[in-house]
Amino acid sequence: MGKIAEARRYCLSSGPEVNIEQIPHLQRAAVVWIFPVGSHQEPKEWPGLAHLTEHMVFSGGEQFVEQQRLMPWVQQQGGRLNATTQQNYTAYYFEVDPADLRQGLLRLKDMLTAPRFAAADLLRETAVIDEEFRLYSRSPHALASAALHSQVEHPSAFAEFHIGNAKAFGDDITALGAALEHFYTQGYALERSQVWIASPLSCQQQYDEVADSFALPDTPSAIDSQPVSRVVESAAIGWQNWQGEIGLAKQAGLGITQVIEMSRLSDWPILVELMTDTAPGSLCQEISRKLGHHLSVRVERHYHDNQQIFFTLWLEGADFSEEDAQRSLALWQQWRIAASQLSTPQFAHYRQLAQTEARRLPAMEFLREHALGFIFATSTENELIPTPLQQALSSINCFALLRSRQESAIQAVECQGLTCQFQASPLVIRDMTNDHDAFIFYPQPRVTSKDVLPITASVCHDRYEPKGGVSMLLRPAAGAAISDEVRAILTQSLSPVFSLVRHAAGKVIWQEVNGNDLLFIRFEQFADLQECVANMIEYWPSELPASSIDGYGSLSLRELLQNVPSLLAEKLDRWMVHFSGLTQPDAEILHGMLSNLPLSWQRFQVDKLPLQQNRVYQAPRSDSATIVAFIPYPLTSYQSLLVYQQLAACYESAFYHQLREVEAVGYAVACRQRVYRDRWGLQIILQSSHLSTQQLYERVGEFFQRLTLPEKGLTVQTDVAGESSGDEELDRYLRAHLPLETGKQNGDEQDFTLARGHTALIERVKDKQGGWIFIE
Repeated sequence: MGKIAEARRYCLSSGPEVNIEQIPHLQRAAVVWIFPVGSHQEPKEWPGLAHLTEHMVFSGGEQFVEQQRLMPWVQQQGGRLNATTQQNYTAYYFEVDPADLRQGLLRLKDMLTAPRFAAADLLRETAVIDEEFRLYSRSPHALASAALHSQVEHPSAFAEFHIGNAKAFGDDITALGAALEHFYTQGYALERSQVWIASPLSCQQQYDEVADSFALPDTPSAIDSQPVSRVVESAAIGWQNWQGEIGLAKQAGLGITQVIEMSRLSDWPILVELMTDTAPGSLCQEISRKLGHHLSVRVERHYHDNQQIFFTLWLEGADFSEEDAQRSLALWQQWRIAASQLSTPQFAHYRQLAQTEARRLPAMEFLREHALGFIFATSTENELIPTPLQQALSSINCFALLRSRQESAIQAVECQGLTCQFQASPLVIRDMTNDHDAFIFYPQPRVTSKDVLPITASVCHDRYEPKGGVSMLLRPAAGAAISDEVRAILTQSLSPVFSLVRHAAGKVIWQEVNGNDLLFIRFEQFADLQECVANMIEYWPSELPASSIDGYGSLSLRELLQNVPSLLAEKLDRWMVHFSGLTQPDAEILHGMLSNLPLSWQRFQVDKLPLQQNRVYQAPRSDSATIVAFIPYPLTSYQSLLVYQQLAACYESAFYHQLREVEAVGYAVACRQRVYRDRWGLQIILQSSHLSTQQLYERVGEFFQRLTLPEKGLTVQTDVAGESSGDEELDRYLRAHLPLETGKQNGDEQDFTLARGHTALIERVKDKQGGWIFIE
């Protein structure tokens, strides 16, 4: 999804299969290396060994060590990288500028083919994984997933412990090291692995860069129309016919779990689009209407191979009684039958929506999904036939339910090393009246009600090219923000509006970008935008809780980071709006309509208010300490921003190396450039189970004081950009309408040096300038 301009495949007799593809929409070059070995293949006596191997590989190889290893090198280049250990495969992936592709691939190959398994690294990584396990064991999603896997009858490996922790690895480092070496030797066979390389450059240009890395032949092998990833296939997944009851902390809801047989994995994103649609007449909206609650919907993919996908459809936002669960399951069954009768035009419509979403993925995530078989960036005629998806939907013949049930006593069940609050009981499916006609699939020529936007058979463009058009940007006002709770309520309430915009070939983006919650809506015609605003007024919740920072000490690190904007805000729940492409009379019409919303408005402006918020919280659990800080750069010119950007690249790799690898303060360790409240700066994240917040702060100060700056001069850069929204048009819009204060050109600023910028940041850390959050 997103077209391949050219593809080549090289099958080597003593090496990996190498796939090179030109994908024009990518902005960066990406590499994904997949080994068909995961947690299900690890020895039972060493649970977590596959995960530990993934961690240890990053310690370095023979040629590239210390700061020349892949991780610090990619960070220094401003790229991204990650790895994942799944049940049946392990994948390593990164993205960089196309000019850096060769150097990145050389480092990836070095660490994967000649890893350095030193005892000191092994001690450090077992401690790090133990920290990761502590965080993981407190996640409601992890507990729900473990409870679900405890009921899988076969393969039995689903119920086994795979993440690992200090107890599982034991105290005998010599024996653990020997097991690690054996697992790596057996599982990381090059001839069974696949390497995927993609960028906007031609295949020949990429070939010229990487050919010597694998001794690639001059002529590629024949290309199959639909290549198959070499993940290990399991036997058919089966479980007891059961109804699960689980407490989903702060996420009351219902999970419908199933296994679907898919002969064409590339249909999976289309199925996700169908299941997560929230337009009027969708599955989510029909269940919401029957239950009388606003629900959100998401899909969690637990496992896949080349023949089946094991997943859960989550409906969240309300407690489900037993009757609610039965009614929702019946509606799901009716919806599944209706969806299996999807017409070819409707199938093509949802496929185009899936393509648009896929194109928003960062390069390495896009390539990973493509390598696994979920995104085939081709456009052959037979892909437009809905029959395989219809057959897949018909293959589902049993279900499992996970639901919150506050009034019922539940027991503790051990699974995957976690204690789950869970109880299994037989699932009895009641007969209910069939009503297939209640569901609507788009495009729809008819209007569903007087209050919703008509959806015609508009074309959903694969690549959105603005030709005039009108747009609206709604965001919290200068110095303001909204809490995660308010964001979640708005997302639930307005989801029908967002879906209708997408179905009508408009564009809607509702996400946090550069520390600001942004709602961006665009149409070709003013009448469509006006109709959309009318829908927003119709669906906007009549009452919203006031955003509050109370109780932030009890949030997980992930939730805490989501709420950093509101913790840095001077005010809460104040908004501003900006229109583009509208005449003055049309803008006044929309301003008048928006005044009907229960919001407090301010004039649209760049945020210039001071940023100084230091907060201390006492966490209900004392097994970890956390620091989250945002330190704005003291910018005086565009030149100074270029210097701070280079410093940030230096800090990111050095900070991770010193505090994560050398001092082993914990699992969550990061120092990276961000933009919050229209300001450039550094975000620091530290979490530890054995150090206090004061000790963590002292480690941060010592790091900046002792850091040796690189001897090389300033890298020539012509442009700087904040965090991408994933949409080129919105990013251009933000650069044009929300310029950051970087244009001042003082006479002596061309001589702004790394040392000068570093000294200024040391003082800001010393004085705790910016926003600092301490959770003890």
